[in-house]
Amino acid sequence: MQKNGVGGLFHTDELPAYGVTEEEVLRLKKALDASPDDCVIIVADKPQRCQCAMQQIIRRAEMAFLGVPKETRKMLEGGSTAYMRPLPGAARMYPETDVFPVRVTLERFAALEIPEMIDDTIVRYMQDYGLTREVARQMAYSERRSAFEEAIAAGVKPALAERAFNSTLRELSREGALVHRIDDEDIKTVLIRINAGEVAKEALAPVLTALAEGKTPDEACEIAAPKVSKEELTAIIERIVTERAEFIKERGNAATGPIMGVVMKEVRGSVDGKIVNQILRETISQVLKNA
Repeated sequence: MQKNGVGGLFHTDELPAYGVTEEEVLRLKKALDASPDDCVIIVADKPQRCQCAMQQIIRRAEMAFLGVPKETRKMLEGGSTAYMRPLPGAARMYPETDVFPVRVTLERFAALEIPEMIDDTIVRYMQDYGLTREVARQMAYSERRSAFEEAIAAGVKPALAERAFNSTLRELSREGALVHRIDDEDIKTVLIRINAGEVAKEALAPVLTALAEGKTPDEACEIAAPKVSKEELTAIIERIVTERAEFIKERGNAATGPIMGVVMKEVRGSVDGKIVNQILRETISQVLKNA
């Protein structure tokens, strides 16, 4: 029997057996001054374990005088039953029967590191990162939450990190992309490259799509966001502005927004929007000046 981890537990009601003779049983009872109706229990193991087991045996014997114990018992082949575990409480929980209790002192309890509650995380994301409550809630419950915070710690802006680990992934998933294949480390690598100006943040969606297709971060950035030089970008903007000169003369500076969309669609996120906006405004200003 392995109860309390002891090597063996026998009682004279089942002896002689297990190599114990009747003569040895009689000698044992005589040595303990036990009557023929008394039961003697033998516990075999190291002294400390034996002592613990014997305390439990005494406790079980005393319980017999209090009524039927609240416990779960298992059937034995002979038709009797044996103790299995205590009955569970209202929460359907019961103590571990093969592990000794651990005493928790006030000092040990005070030293425990309490994890941040989800509600507190949501408030922190709103205050520290400027996220709306709903977006903060999505990130707090996200499996990519740790990677999101690590990216911000590495210098990535919270809004961009949230797009990469939450909003954009949700949109791509709705479109059928296998975003669960994308590794957090790969997303962080892409974000760091965007943060360094190597990749335009407008290319985030196509880069993540490439990652979902099994591409490495380098391959994804190269395929989804090929670099466009400033000279090439200026030439593209000048061509688009020339083609829409009449529209610009009619709308003035208000034409910047619509034409910005045309330019960004053509460069497909390969250039940062701020750079596009700056060159576009200068070009439109020149057109209006010469009108």
